[in-house]
Order: sequence, then C-alpha cells, then structure tokens
Amino acid sequence: MIRWIRVAVALVLVLALSTSVYWGYTLFLLATGLIVLGVAYGWPRLTDSPQPRATSIMLALFGVAGLYAAWQDSTAPYLDWLPVLAGLGLLWTFVQNLTRGIGASYAVANVSAQVSGLVIVLSASTWVAAITVPGDKEAIVIGLASLIVAQCMTALPWPAIYTSPLAIVMSTAVAGILSVLVFAPAISLPTALILGVVMGLLVAAVDRMLGLVAYAKFQAANLEASQNIEVKKNVEKARSFAVQLALGAAPIALGGVVVYALERVAS
Repeated sequence: MIRWIRVAVALVLVLALSTSVYWGYTLFLLATGLIVLGVAYGWPRLTDSPQPRATSIMLALFGVAGLYAAWQDSTAPYLDWLPVLAGLGLLWTFVQNLTRGIGASYAVANVSAQVSGLVIVLSASTWVAAITVPGDKEAIVIGLASLIVAQCMTALPWPAIYTSPLAIVMSTAVAGILSVLVFAPAISLPTALILGVVMGLLVAAVDRMLGLVAYAKFQAANLEASQNIEVKKNVEKARSFAVQLALGAAPIALGGVVVYALERVAS
C-alpha cells in the first residue's frame, strides 16, 4: 500500500497543474510550487542526507526562485536565470557540505545527491516556462495525463520487468486517445504518441533509479543499529512517506523539461 502514496501525491499535483492551466498563470505557478516543496521535503530523506533540514531549505529556496524567475521572464527562452541559480545552488551545496568538517564521511555521495536534487527542483520551472510559451496548451495536459498513468503502472506490486514496459505502453495509449478524442486537431497523433512514450520512459527510469537509491544503505540508514524499536518504527514510517513523496513529485518536475521542449519546437 505504501507505494500508492506516490500515486496519490502525483494525482494531486497533476490535477492541480492541469486544472490551473485554464484558471490562470498565478494558480499554475502555485501548483508548480507544490511540486518543488514535495521534492524539497522528500529528496534529502530519500537520499538519507546527513543534513536533511538544511538540504530541504536549500532545495525549496532555489526551486521557488526558479519558478519566480521563469514567471517574471517575458522573453524567450523564459529560463534566462536558470544557469545563474544552478551555479549559486552548486556553490551553496559545497559550502553546506564543508560545514560538516573536512573529514566528514560520504562527502562526495552527499554532494552528488544534493546537486541531483537541485537539478530536479530547478526542472520544475520549465512547467512555468512551457505555459508562458505562446500557443495552445494541449501538450501540457496530455503530458500530465501520461505522467499520472505511468505512475500508476510503476506503483503496481509487480517486478519492474513488467511495470516499466506497462508504464510506457499505457502512457502512450492515453496520450494517443486524448489527442484523437479530446484535443484534435490542435495536436497531431504522432506528436502525442512521442510525448506519451517519452513520459512513460521518464517515469519508468526515475522509478528504477530512485527506487534503488531509496532502499540502499547510506548515512542515515543506520536504523538497523537502533535499540529503541518504537523510535525505529516511527522514523521508518516518516522516511517511507518522504520517499514516496519524492518518487511521486520528481518525475512530474522532470516532465516539465519534455513539455517545454515540445512547446518550444511547436511555437
């Protein structure tokens, strides 16, 4: 059942994004902010960061800054400030890790995890950039629908050898159906199918890679050595929720890159 938390999280985020497409940019910005906050909270727990609170604050600040910068940018490519924020985030990451001391353990792994989280939260700003691109927004809705269907497939209690292909097939099918029955002729069937395939691949790849990270032994995974069973259970429950939150929000944040690229090519 715990795996379905990610589906619930993804469903809430997708519904917030897809409905706000038609309600205005401000609501869309707020809905995208939920993705940033979800990744910011869940990512350091998924990667077992030795500085979870500091990492969450860093990811939230830079993620929100990326959204605001994309929202305020009125000229293409609408992401002019993204390289600057990425550079500042990288600097913050190294300084934050230095505060642990020169001889801190797993320094390289910790920095790598923080940089990866920074990339994911900054990727969320591409949703704001995508909705800013002139033209129809059907690709955004189709991309979001493909993401949630693929998330449902990866949450099934089956081995990844079955769920990953199923995620790709189902996301492609949903994208094709929507393009023919709902959004024709605004978006062509081949374009929608390509979008569905890419979204399915993205969700399947993130599920496999982050799933391996989530259940690997790392710094804060020393719960096995805990002698207090109740404390151990409570911490494990909290971490499980945070992990599923990150697994649900991360593919949606990264999916914005795909939709933005498609919108830019089509515009």
